[in-house]
Amino acid sequence: MRRNGTLALYLGEVAGKKEVLQHLYRQHKSIRKLASLLGVSKSTLHRCLKGEQPIPASLRARLCEFLPEKELLRILKGKDLLARYGLLDNNGNINKVVAFAIIDALMQNEVAKEEVLAYLLKYYKSELMEKLVETLPKIELRWSEDFERWLTQKKSKPISERTLRDYRNLWYNCLEGKTLGWHLLKQLEGNKMMCRDGKNHATGWARQIFRHYIKYLYSIGKLDWDTYSRLLLTIPGRKYGRKLVQKPVLKEDVLNTLKKLREAKRFDIYMLYLLILSSAIRFEHALRVLKNWSPNEVIYVSYLNRNIRRLECFSMHCRYYIGMEKERKPAGFMFFPKQLPELIEKYRDKLPGKRRIEKVVKKHGCLPPSHIRTYALRLVLQALGDNDVTKFILSKFGELTVSARHYRDLLAEADRAYPKYIQYLENEFGNYLLPPP
Repeated sequence: MRRNGTLALYLGEVAGKKEVLQHLYRQHKSIRKLASLLGVSKSTLHRCLKGEQPIPASLRARLCEFLPEKELLRILKGKDLLARYGLLDNNGNINKVVAFAIIDALMQNEVAKEEVLAYLLKYYKSELMEKLVETLPKIELRWSEDFERWLTQKKSKPISERTLRDYRNLWYNCLEGKTLGWHLLKQLEGNKMMCRDGKNHATGWARQIFRHYIKYLYSIGKLDWDTYSRLLLTIPGRKYGRKLVQKPVLKEDVLNTLKKLREAKRFDIYMLYLLILSSAIRFEHALRVLKNWSPNEVIYVSYLNRNIRRLECFSMHCRYYIGMEKERKPAGFMFFPKQLPELIEKYRDKLPGKRRIEKVVKKHGCLPPSHIRTYALRLVLQALGDNDVTKFILSKFGELTVSARHYRDLLAEADRAYPKYIQYLENEFGNYLLPPP
């Protein structure tokens, strides 16, 4: 099914075909032009318009290709369709059993399922979100000493006492005592919300505190992973102003950086840059992974519901489980070419600290690690496209459109897709991806 594949499902044995054909004829006002457009003879089109001949099955799907969805919906009236298919009686009662059976049959077909879900998200997103929120656990938001301790002692960027005081004041003014549910989420989605002081306050910081609270509830076991990830996806974090990049990162600059590192025999930093270029991992995360490198460790991953080895290798690539999904800047899996683990084992102990690396690359006139990652992000999107698989590879969990229960499928799809990026890198950089002499 293509663009209007879902609506083409409505064009059954009788319903809708003639109305769409007549609408197209009124638009073009010419039998010759319409016959050429649809790929049928003029005589056949004449007979179909007059009702002397049934519309051929091969023409039904084509009828939906020449009209936007909104026009088709206007022509194919919902009540008329329900009545024609026997789903609506004269009293206006719906035959639920048959209706649900049709929906169930559609959802069992993978192509039809994707079309139907895309259609519902496009036209009924708010209604779906409202129903999904009804499944949330009824939790009353309460500030506690345990939450304070979690904020100030959490591993990823613990907050200062001053920030804690500001958080507490805003919480008691805008969030304390409210129940997790549709009404609260609608308030936080807006730009401003009414608080206890009778004033409308910007929701930026309130959203930030709310997201902290959701992570806290997950950490103490009051939310499952699916609900946790869905809430973080629904309520975005505070928007920060971004500085414009004044100088784009060019391929020539990246090539020159790799060349200078090899010539200077800084194979430790060269290995680090290859890792960042291959996986688009953050500089800080890469240093942490290399410091705690334990490829043979077996660990249980809750959203995959199974044990995995930290390092797993395939025909062309390897992936390493980082396990920092709950941090402010999350990182799940790191993907890289199969030749890289050998370099990591050889040079990771020789790698200096963050500040020293920054001084060395500046001394040799090389790009900083953050620029290598910026360039890698652009390459990954060019090679694999902007989709859920790419976002999973890049650990952009908050932007995924799937629920946590589908992460195992995403991991398998990522393993199939990532070799395309390796080939793309090889075309771009050639011998610079080979191990140093």
